[in-house]
Amino acid sequence: MESSKKIKILMCCLGPETHNRGIITVSSMLREAGMEIVYIGNASPEEAINAAIDEDVDVVGISSLSGAHLKLGSAMMEVAKSKGLWGNVVFLIGGVIPPKDISKLKEIGYHAVLPSGSTREEIVSCVLKCSA
Repeated sequence: MESSKKIKILMCCLGPETHNRGIITVSSMLREAGMEIVYIGNASPEEAINAAIDEDVDVVGISSLSGAHLKLGSAMMEVAKSKGLWGNVVFLIGGVIPPKDISKLKEIGYHAVLPSGSTREEIVSCVLKCSA
């Protein structure tokens, strides 16, 4: 990626999430760090992948608080692979993620998992490292 190009990130909540404070806070942190943010709110895996393609993003950032991170996260990766997006875009997921599920999420294709409590520095450096 060219150093002069801003990293463009699609941010969304998968499924019927009702809490958006965390994703809005993370989106603001990333914007303050010089990244371009496309926030689409709640989305199905298909809607999120279509938006990622339409917006030509570098990163897809997912928030999950409902406990459906494995089911919806798997569906997201299946759609990304079927539409040729996986392998061309970085996928990150964060929120209320039990430690036992982190390796499962990485196995299904997420480049990194950022559980609640991740610091600004951890989040920003993760995006920069994964996008390099």
